[in-house]
Amino acid sequence: MKRLLRGLCALLLMTLLLPTALAAKATPTPPPVAISTEAPVQPPEQIQQVLDIAYNEWKELDGKTLKNVNKYTEWRGKGIGFGWCGGYITWCMMQANVEMEELEAVKKAAKESEDGVFVQVEGVHHVKEASVGKLLRGYQLMNRTTNVPQPGFLLVYGCSFNKTIHVALVYDVKDLGDGKYRITTLEGNMASRVKMYIHDYDMNAEVNTNKKTSTNLSEVPEDEREIPASDCVDYTVVTAKPSNSTSGKYAYYVNCFLMPYVPGEDAE
Repeated sequence: MKRLLRGLCALLLMTLLLPTALAAKATPTPPPVAISTEAPVQPPEQIQQVLDIAYNEWKELDGKTLKNVNKYTEWRGKGIGFGWCGGYITWCMMQANVEMEELEAVKKAAKESEDGVFVQVEGVHHVKEASVGKLLRGYQLMNRTTNVPQPGFLLVYGCSFNKTIHVALVYDVKDLGDGKYRITTLEGNMASRVKMYIHDYDMNAEVNTNKKTSTNLSEVPEDEREIPASDCVDYTVVTAKPSNSTSGKYAYYVNCFLMPYVPGEDAE
């Protein structure tokens, strides 16, 4: 009888503790929308213009450092300066006359849409912002995020818990098979420069944001590097503090890609 009572008490204790244990598990964030494609596509002509503009800026600057007030920030107003990774991309989009609206306008359109959640846009479209978080939110409202890279997409980097630490423009993509890609990006405000980064990206790799070295990026093997490393060409996986309050540095990882165009959709 005593043995039976002890068993019932143990069962009752487990029942009381189980909800707490389950509640402690974080709800996973749904992955971005995946765009099925066998190989990188040819981007629309207008996006190719953006890529050409971004490349020419990188080539002409040739590793020159810039201050936080420059032409990539002053489209926001004369004398305005900020961390300009997103400003560089939006400036290039503006030079190619890509259609765009600020986040507040996108929010309003989404709220007034049929489902009250997403705004439907067609063809080439961008969000006229410099903040990485605002760029991500705008593209989410347009339902244009993915985990598959394409030329002309924006790459949103994460660093530990900071899911929007930096943004880059995808310049070139090579499909390595099995969900792996070699990505060439053009990135503003890296060591105060416009730099080219070349990394291998594994879309199926899991990232542990609590582990400093966990990432879905890796360095290109040295014998496969076609461009020499320099002040404006880099193969290293960047590490940084996710915020000013943290002491350690964490590896950058691909959070998602933002789509100014949808592959296969008529951009006209």
